Amino acid sequence: MSSIRSVIIPAAGWGTRLLPASQSVPKELLPIYDRPAIEWVVEEALASGIERVIFISARGKSSILDHFDRHPLLESILQRSGHEAWAQRIADRNRSADFIEIRQGEALGLGHAVLCGEPCIQEEYFAVMLPDDLYLGEPPALGELIALHEEKGGCVLGLHTVERQQSRQYGMVAGEQISAHQWRLEDMVEKPQPEESPSCQAITGRYLVHRSLFDILRSQNRGALGEIQLTDGLRRLAQEGLFHGLVPRAARFDSGSALGLLIASLAQGLKSKDAAALRHAIEELTSS
Repeated sequence: MSSIRSVIIPAAGWGTRLLPASQSVPKELLPIYDRPAIEWVVEEALASGIERVIFISARGKSSILDHFDRHPLLESILQRSGHEAWAQRIADRNRSADFIEIRQGEALGLGHAVLCGEPCIQEEYFAVMLPDDLYLGEPPALGELIALHEEKGGCVLGLHTVERQQSRQYGMVAGEQISAHQWRLEDMVEKPQPEESPSCQAITGRYLVHRSLFDILRSQNRGALGEIQLTDGLRRLAQEGLFHGLVPRAARFDSGSALGLLIASLAQGLKSKDAAALRHAIEELTSS
């Protein structure tokens, strides 16, 4: 059994990078091949031993929680029409974890979104997963963070390597490189200029943190746009205790952009029963 049982998934954003597709459908429900993007994220969490999934949502986004709820009418229709396996999948998905929705009443930043989940966290350590960072493949990315925590203790951040010129797009970390995929973190900087970046390791949307982060977020000064910045809180946490960084082995995709969504869909399609037909279609499209 995993020592980490709860995950907070902030999903209250407007999804402006995916407009107009996200205008009336939450971006988290846009498809990656044959299922919504958020389902791939939750499947990673479940494969990592998570038992409680806490969605931080907003007005108009309750359909995310609806997706993981039972649907008696649809299940009945599927059963009567000979699609018992699909009906069972809906029921099994609902029973796979405890799914909770908390509304973020005001858009006060990612740190505030995480803070909204505090009432549902009962353990000393918990996970945070940002759905725009999609990991597909084995082993599950969050599971690797949990394994490192169980081996060495402390908090763990997911990292990915970027070109130094891209540092102004990410939170970047400073610390000691332990191996090709592992770091001992000392500090982090939000979107530095390339010449000021302490490394080429960027923070990605997987976090395993101690609940003391809540107290830090609650008391810290607000940053740009009057928002509670998660990176500021993580920085203080890293300065106060043991903090690791890990580059997961699974493939990472940016499902918060139209191109990233398409690339992730193609990647999954090429692993599916439709792979041959998809390759044929790609060959036809690229040769015309």
